Amino acid sequence: MRTRPAALALGVLAWALPLRAQQQEAVFVAVDRIAAIVGDTPIPLSRVDEELNLALAEMQRAGRPVPQDSTAIAALRRELLERLIDEELLVQQARRDTTVEVTDQQVQSAAEASLRQTRSQFATEFEFRRQLELAGLGTPDEYRRMLGDQVRRRLLTQTLIQRMTERGDLRPIPPTEDELRAFWETTRRDQPRRPATVSARQIVIRPQPAPEAKAAARARADSVLRELRAGADFASAARRFSDDAGTKADGGDLGWFRRGRMVREFEQVAFMLRPGQVSEVVETPFGYHLIQVERIEPAELKARHILFAPAISDSNRAVARVLADSVATALRAGASYDSLLRRYHDPLEQSLFDAVALTDLSPAQQTALAASTPGEIVGAIELSDGDRIRYAVIRFDDRKPEGEYSFDELRDRIRTELSRDSGVRRYLQELRKRVYIDVRL
Repeated sequence: MRTRPAALALGVLAWALPLRAQQQEAVFVAVDRIAAIVGDTPIPLSRVDEELNLALAEMQRAGRPVPQDSTAIAALRRELLERLIDEELLVQQARRDTTVEVTDQQVQSAAEASLRQTRSQFATEFEFRRQLELAGLGTPDEYRRMLGDQVRRRLLTQTLIQRMTERGDLRPIPPTEDELRAFWETTRRDQPRRPATVSARQIVIRPQPAPEAKAAARARADSVLRELRAGADFASAARRFSDDAGTKADGGDLGWFRRGRMVREFEQVAFMLRPGQVSEVVETPFGYHLIQVERIEPAELKARHILFAPAISDSNRAVARVLADSVATALRAGASYDSLLRRYHDPLEQSLFDAVALTDLSPAQQTALAASTPGEIVGAIELSDGDRIRYAVIRFDDRKPEGEYSFDELRDRIRTELSRDSGVRRYLQELRKRVYIDVRL
């Protein structure tokens, strides 16, 4: 089952508004009617007609025939209602599944990104607000709340499908070659274009902290561990003390993860803990950690952590930069890349980029490769994520321009998508047998 991005998030608003006026005679919006009931949740007809207006706008934007007669529009409306029923079934199931969690921060971040992208389609704030009012979407705050609800539902269904796939609860049916070809032919015009890609290898040198900085970080970890042993709340301590910017605000929450997702030293301890138990101090290449496991399911667990990262000084960075420059000089002189990789590369960093989109690289990597030619040794360049600075030496192997994907390039992705969709469809058929559904359209 393909999940569409949050309504209007990709600028459909700009297309939907003029179309709404064109279709107003054919598309009847009735906010006081119920189109269907799923379990004990009603789906209002206004929600179906909102989806209908967006679908018609997307057809117009893509240059596809837009249905004009009432029979064709009614058929499309019924198809969209069936999709909304499927979505509601999955959302309800996701809320019952204890391993499916979507945080308010995830929803807020995604909704804000969608709002910014929609806002960027309009020249002025006044025009944006005026178009929202014309579309019946109210103020930007009301629109933001609508986006938040849609984003939450989308994340719930995506997480449910991911969890069920990981547990083996979905039973996909591999498509035939004819089905792959048919899907390709019917969706070819809608497939994204292949972005400009690069292939490269890199050796990343990470500055190493001084012994006294490591000792200071370890002492902080020991001090907080004593507070936790005395009864302090782990999430509150993470918000106060953790050096992990990505989880600090969420109280160190790492969500659910399986083996292979974290570094070896971290996993070895985490998967031995009992729910509620706090680990001893654990050292990894990132620094020192305290870990608390919250819940355990077969082959996966949910945990929090507090990171104490040793301080990196300017002199530590200078040493790493000199080393990276020497690696670049050695490569240009003909030294073995593999030998230097084994000796100097930070194992936490990716070393191979095989036909990746240039835009998927960091800004520093993009800038360096855009100004270079395949075959060159690039760098050393500085890579920075906030206060975390490393130095990369890149062997630039190949560059490919933007273009259309071929069927062979997308074959594996199409097979995976169709196999997953078949599993979801089968699961939805089972849910439809168990859940009360009353269609009134």
